[in-house]
Amino acid sequence: MEQLNNDICYQALKTRDRRFDGRFYTAVLTTGIFCRPICPAVTPKRVNVEFYPSAESAIAHGFRPCLRCRPEAAPGSPASAGVHATVARAVRLIDQGMLETGSIAGLADRLGVGDRHLRRIFKEHTGVTPQDHAKARRLLRARQLIVDSNLSMTDIADIAGFGSLRRFNDAMKKAYGQAPTAFRRGMKSPPLAGIKKDDPCARRDDDLVLRLRARQPFDANYLLAFFRARAIPGLESVGDRTYVRGFRIGGLIGLMICRFPNDNSGVEVILRGPARGAVLEIGSRVRRLFDLDADVPSITAQFANDPLLAPLIDKRPGLRVPGCWDQFELAIRAVLGQQVSVAAARTLAGRLVQGYGDALPDDLTENTGVTHVFPQPETLLGLDLIGIGLTRRRAQTVSDVIDMFAAPDCEQKSGDALITEMTAIKGIGPWTLNYFGLRGLGDPDAFPAADLGILKASAMGGGPDKAKALETLSERWRPWRAYAAQYLWSALEGEG
Repeated sequence: MEQLNNDICYQALKTRDRRFDGRFYTAVLTTGIFCRPICPAVTPKRVNVEFYPSAESAIAHGFRPCLRCRPEAAPGSPASAGVHATVARAVRLIDQGMLETGSIAGLADRLGVGDRHLRRIFKEHTGVTPQDHAKARRLLRARQLIVDSNLSMTDIADIAGFGSLRRFNDAMKKAYGQAPTAFRRGMKSPPLAGIKKDDPCARRDDDLVLRLRARQPFDANYLLAFFRARAIPGLESVGDRTYVRGFRIGGLIGLMICRFPNDNSGVEVILRGPARGAVLEIGSRVRRLFDLDADVPSITAQFANDPLLAPLIDKRPGLRVPGCWDQFELAIRAVLGQQVSVAAARTLAGRLVQGYGDALPDDLTENTGVTHVFPQPETLLGLDLIGIGLTRRRAQTVSDVIDMFAAPDCEQKSGDALITEMTAIKGIGPWTLNYFGLRGLGDPDAFPAADLGILKASAMGGGPDKAKALETLSERWRPWRAYAAQYLWSALEGEG
């Protein structure tokens, strides 16, 4: 897809092209309001609009979010996420509340750069300063929780970071021109189509509900099939249109039910248990788990004329790269999956969960098929894991991974640092590193060229059947080789 300029943005605005949703925002000079390109309002004249790369940038320039198209609900924009790795990490840390109690200098130290450099590259890639981004995100988070969750206003004010209900009300009135309660008048929670009241995945009255939209096109069926084949017994359960798992955040446990509507518009997340209060972090994790924000048309445009990939894209235009809920969990999965079948890896992981994961209360999980959360690295330290069916060498590799993630500073390490440490562990090779990069780190260019399934799919399509040759061929797919890998894996559907 072409690089955006004002002419392309205005053309997309006139046609309400959904492929551009979240990639830019239109500010109308005559009204002081900004919109998504899919807004149903009458298209303003060209001379009366300005374009911004992110909602935060539009807010920082004094424009108010549109109440009809809801910019806060747009899929994550590449501009806001930042094409620069440091900016991407900064955005994530700010969204996690880093500037609520800290400073720009502290954020820069966390990222390993100077604060002046951070301010410069942040504004270059997002159009706003880190402080303005944080303020705008607070407003957008609050508006999203008002409309897309069933939280009380007091809870929303606290979770969004306003500190008090009065401050929350004042900020929302100033930003939107209305009191927060006005956004919920007349709203009804949509029913879960196809789910009966006695179904364990049905919404309960006291459940917390969050609705997340996906950038289109979105192939939920493929994602569910992928997770269904790899679901760890006791930890995960995957139905026709549901993904259920136990989880832990900040020492608290919970149950998550993800329901995918038939129109593939996104996912409805139902949360139970004490950990559900971390709803913003949960929302961010779910977006990464299901790759909801991928700009697939832009990515696949690079593959459009590729003889190996083009037929696969035509079959599944909305394919995503499945992510992970937790990096430690994914690292263990990857090591357990080395040189064994998917089914064997599931069995080994299931034994680990059943043997060492904390059990979830029956009132949270009744009849869902989920019973435990994944064990924490600290719980597994020093254990002899041969008993779950591992060879002594594989058990040692798993133990070394556990030691690495149990280190006190592990959560502060960058993806590159994690890969470097994993590379030094005996028994971890290129396949495991690339698989962890692809799913655990969300690296869009990770490519496990030695994967037997990928090699088989390549040969089926007339491509190389040797890892070295496929690695060379994959250079033309950069920087989106993770998506190329996923398309190749998709070619094996129905294969024995």
